[in-house]
Amino acid sequence: MNEYLRTAALVTAAALRGDDIAVRLLLQTLPTEQVAATAEGAVLAMAGLLREVLDPQAITRAVREAQQLAHDAVTEGDPR
Repeated sequence: MNEYLRTAALVTAAALRGDDIAVRLLLQTLPTEQVAATAEGAVLAMAGLLREVLDPQAITRAVREAQQLAHDAVTEGDPR
């Protein structure tokens, strides 16, 4: 297993434990050009794990909540 996959797996495990310090430290061990790809791999792995254990309705709710959070972040402070 290459360093990228190993680190993505460790980042995923740390995120599941709620250990944001370990996530940050693990990502800092990588060359700058590999950080985005490793974070992407960890996010995709996390989503895959969630799809395996959550029912489709829970996934739909989670997607809606995430989209609402993104929308709220964009429109926060919008004078409309």
